Formats: sequence, structure tokens, C-alpha cells
Amino acid sequence: MNKSVKYILAVLLALPLIASCHRRPLFDAEERIAIRVEVNIKTIANVTSDIYNEKIPVPDLTTDMMRVMVYDPDTQNLLTQSFISNKSYAEDGSQVLSGALNISYGTYDFVVYNFDTPTTQVASENNESSIVAYTNEISEALKVRYMPSKAENDDFSIRYEPDHLVVAREHDLYISPHDTLIVVETEARTVVDTYYIQIHVEGMQYAAQASAVISGLSPSNRFGLNERTVDPSAAVAFDLIKSQDDKYDGANKDVLCAVFNTFGKIEDVSSELIVTFNVVDTEGNLLQYETSLDNVFKTEDAIERHWLLIDDTWVIPNPNPNPNPGGGGFQPTVGEWEEEQGEIVL
Repeated sequence: MNKSVKYILAVLLALPLIASCHRRPLFDAEERIAIRVEVNIKTIANVTSDIYNEKIPVPDLTTDMMRVMVYDPDTQNLLTQSFISNKSYAEDGSQVLSGALNISYGTYDFVVYNFDTPTTQVASENNESSIVAYTNEISEALKVRYMPSKAENDDFSIRYEPDHLVVAREHDLYISPHDTLIVVETEARTVVDTYYIQIHVEGMQYAAQASAVISGLSPSNRFGLNERTVDPSAAVAFDLIKSQDDKYDGANKDVLCAVFNTFGKIEDVSSELIVTFNVVDTEGNLLQYETSLDNVFKTEDAIERHWLLIDDTWVIPNPNPNPNPGGGGFQPTVGEWEEEQGEIVL
């Protein structure tokens, strides 16, 4: 058998083997990515910076779980979601939450937020443009306590102050085909403002309880777009603390004050920013003091540092004035004796 015949036979024998094989890549495309979220809270006024009153507590901004929402950039509809809870710390001490997410290659919008906020509620999660953070209205029992006496009707909306919601957003993020793990890194910042408010007080010893209501604030935030809602505006209620401010001249440095959270002042809109201070005195009487905050919000302290420092002094009267603390209402007196002479007939 010559060489040509042998070659032809070898080719014919190899044909079935060739037909039974197909090409496969060395690695399958990976459909998992890792996401790493650094929580940036370094410059939140009255929480981690610009503290006006060191004597009162500030909100605690720690989180143990975050929710990762993945949206279609064209339709803004939700595609998938995951929860991440692996906690570590960056070199500067910032919290870092990380975890894995099953996702194929493509272009996506990411919205990530902390999932451990008892007061701040989240709704309409299925669409990026409509996902919203808000708080519920206070109960009717509390409404009686906080309701300003000048409120026009019973529909006056008073809401709980929100917890801080830290949010990260990544728009049109392209995930390329990959056969190794891709890590997406992003940064979360709060969508809630923290303010400090105080008013100078005389007669602090007569105040048993104190609270405040501020009207004309944003009720919610569509945080997929980072847009504060403005209509209708809402009021937020919070308790006040007795403290002192050494910046006041004179012996009386007493103040009623608080650090409170809000979705924010409604920008460029006249929203009738009014604060109503409520005090229950030592005899159980409800006292109220109301003043406008429109000019206060325009001050440098309010704009730059979120300090609402009210120049007025609220005088809380003695609920039980008593000019004679040693006795009752009738106080008999004894004058000097006058000698009289006469006869008594028996």
C-alpha cells in the first residue's frame, strides 16, 4: 500500500471523530459580581460635623444591611435585587457593606440603600423614578399633644422624623462579559438633613415636658432620582431637651433645644416655615410659643451649619404663684393692745 492510499484511509477514519467533537471555551462566562458600598457620613451637620451643643446626644448612623436594587436604564423597571451584609471598615473608619449579586453582562442602573430604618419607610420599589422614602403620620394620641393651637383644621399633617437613609446610585453602569469576579465600588450618602434648634427660656424650672413641631418641610424623597417632594408640605414633630448655652450674656443660660432629622427644607418655595414649641408645665397645663422660621433659615448658621438659633426668649410663667408661701389665703394679724376700762354687770 503506497503512502497516498495510507493517507486517504487515515483521513477517512478520522472523520467520525471530528464530527463528534465541538469547541468549548476554557471558562464559562461568570454571572456573579461583587458590590462594595462605602458609607460616607463624615460631613453630616450636627451629627459628625458642626456640632453646636456638645451636651446633647446626636443620632447614631450605623447600618448592618443594605438593599441593592438593579434597574433597566431604559424602562427604569426593577430587574433584580439582593441584600448585602458583610461589614468591614475603610482606612478612614468608614463603614463598608459588601456582598454578591447574580447578574449577566449588560448596562444597568444601581440604587443601594440601608435596610435597617425603623421609622423611614420605602415604597414603590419596582421603578427607579418612583421609589420613595417617607415617614408615617403620628398617631391621633400624639397629634393632640403636638398639634399647634393655631392649626386651621384636623387635616394638619404631622409626621415622625425620619431615620437617616444612606443611598448610593450608579447610572448606566456597563458590566462587560467576564469570566472572573467583577467588583463594583460605590459610595452611599444620606438623603436626610439633621438640624439643631434652640430657644432661650426663662422659667425652665416650670417645664415638665417639652416638644416642637416645624411645618413647611418636605414629606419624602424619591431617592432613585434624589428629588425631594414638595406638595403637599408636611410638619415634623420631635421632643426637646433642657440644656444651656454659655454664649448668652447674664446668669440665665437655659435653652430648650433638639437635634432633629427631616427630608429637608423646600428650596425656593414659600412654604410657611413655622415652629411651635409646646411645654407641659409642672401643673399639667399646655403652653405654646409659635414663631416663623423663614428668616432663620436664611441665616449663614442655618445654610452652612444647619443651626436654627432663635433670638427670642420664651418666658414660662409660674403655674402656681403664691405670694404667701407659708400659709393659706386668710392671714390673720394681731395689732397692739388697747387698754379699756368699764363695769361688767352680772
